[in-house]
Parts: sequence; C-alpha cells; structure tokens
Amino acid sequence: MKMINESYRGVSLFVEFNIDRFLVPLTIVGALTLAGWLVSVVGN
Repeated sequence: MKMINESYRGVSLFVEFNIDRFLVPLTIVGALTLAGWLVSVVGN
C-alpha cells in the first residue's frame, strides 16, 4: 500500500510539472486557430 501511495505521488508530481509543457503549446495553437477564424469571418 505504501508503494502505491508513493508511486501515485510521483505520477501526480510528474503530471503537475509536465502540464505546462502541454498547456502552453495548446494555448498557442488555440489562439492561432481563433485568430485565423476571426480573420476569415471579419475579412468577408
């Protein structure tokens, strides 16, 4: 049981550190997609 708790804590720490690595590119792609959509809507 102790090993399960320690491994879960390690995984949650790993996810907490790596969430930024996925969140930043996702935000950039989302912003570019939104900008492209706005340009196509407003441009016409």
